[in-house]
Amino acid sequence: MIGVAMIVLVAAAVYANGAQPQQATPARATAAAAPRRAAPATAAAGTCVQCHGDVVKHPVVHPKATDCESCHVPKTRDAHQFDDKKCTVCHQMVKKDDKFVHGPVAAGECLACHDPHGSEEPQLVRVFGADLCQRCHVDMKARLAEKRFTHEPVKEDCATCHNPHASPSKYQIRVDGAEQCLVCHKTLRKELVTARVQHEAVSVDRECINCHDPHASDLGKQLKGTSMDLCLSCHDREQDAPGGKVQNVKGWLETHTDLHGPIRQQDCVGCHLPHDSEHFRLLRKDYPETFYSPYNPKNYELCFSCHEPDLAKVERTATVTGFRDGDLNLHFLHVNRTEKGRTCRACHEAHSSTEPKHLRETVPFGEWQLPVGYTQTPDGGRCAPGCHLPKEYSRKLAQTTHSPGER
Repeated sequence: MIGVAMIVLVAAAVYANGAQPQQATPARATAAAAPRRAAPATAAAGTCVQCHGDVVKHPVVHPKATDCESCHVPKTRDAHQFDDKKCTVCHQMVKKDDKFVHGPVAAGECLACHDPHGSEEPQLVRVFGADLCQRCHVDMKARLAEKRFTHEPVKEDCATCHNPHASPSKYQIRVDGAEQCLVCHKTLRKELVTARVQHEAVSVDRECINCHDPHASDLGKQLKGTSMDLCLSCHDREQDAPGGKVQNVKGWLETHTDLHGPIRQQDCVGCHLPHDSEHFRLLRKDYPETFYSPYNPKNYELCFSCHEPDLAKVERTATVTGFRDGDLNLHFLHVNRTEKGRTCRACHEAHSSTEPKHLRETVPFGEWQLPVGYTQTPDGGRCAPGCHLPKEYSRKLAQTTHSPGER
C-alpha cells in the first residue's frame, strides 16, 4: 500500500518529431485557445493529488499527469523518487543522424526546460520562446541587448532556426546553410533560382552568414560589416566569375586613388546587388558588357541613374558636359552611334583611376591593352589613343573638325 503521496516529475519534449512550429505567436495562441486538461484522476493519481492537486491546474497538462507511477518509482523506493530514464521511453528526441545534441538533452536534464506536470506554455516549457533559451545563454542575452538590430526570429523563438534537442547540423540548426534562411526568405529563394547571375558568396563557405550575423548587429540587415568592408574581405584577390576573372579590387583601390562616387561613399551596393542579378557582374541595372554597343538609352540605365542622360543624347551643348569641343558634345560623338558606339568602359574605370574623371590608362580590346593616352589641358584635353589619331579639344574654341566619317 502506498502510504505517502508521490509527486509527478516527468519531462516532456519541447517539440514532437516532425512538428516544429516556425513562430512563437501561433503556438502560444493555440495553447490558449485549446488548453490540455488532465483526464479524471485514476486511483493512483487520486492518492497523490490529495497533496499535489496543484500540479494539474495549468492550461497545458502532461498526459501522464493522471498516471503518477508511469514516471515515479513506486513502493520499492522513496515515494517521490523520479526515474530519470522515463522521458526517453515516450520521447525519442535524438535520431540516428543527429550528430549535435543540445547540452541539457545530452545530460538527461529535460527538466531544465520543461515542467513535467503542467505549464502556462506550449510543450510544457517553463518559459516561452527566446526567454527560455536566454536563461542559460546569458552571453547571447547580453549581446542582443547592446546591438541596434536583432533578427526577428531571435526576438520571438530561437526554435525557429534551432532544434532545441538535436540536429545533424552544428548548433542544432534545423536545416544546413542557406536553406535555413530561405525557409523564411521565400522571395529571395525564388530570385536565386531564376536569376541570370548568383553571387558565389551566397553558396560557398558559410553562405548567408558570410555577410550576415544570424542574431544581431549594429548594422541594418544584420550585416557583419559595412558594405565595402564585406565586399573587400573577398575581393582582396582575383576571383573567378561566370563573365571572366574579377580583379583584385582592394589592391586596385589602394593604388588608384581617384575614386568613383559610390566607392568614395563605400557603397558597393549602389551599383551591385549582393545576392543575385539579371545583369552581368551582379549590376543593378543595364550596362553594356562590351567595348562597342549600338546606342540605346536603356543600355546605360545604370550610369544614367546618377549621371545626366543628356550626356549621350544631345549633339550640341554648352552645359551638359565638359567633354566638348566648342559646343560639340564629344560624349555624343563617341557613344550615340548605331554602329560601333563606344561604351562607357572604353574610356572610364568603374571603380577608380589615377587619371582625371576616372579615365583609363588602358582598356582591354581583345587580348590587347589599348592605350587611352589622355592628357588634361586648362580648357580641355588631348588624347592619343590606340583607336584613332591624336586629337585635342577646347571648350572655348573648337580645335578639330569632326566629320560624320570620323564618328
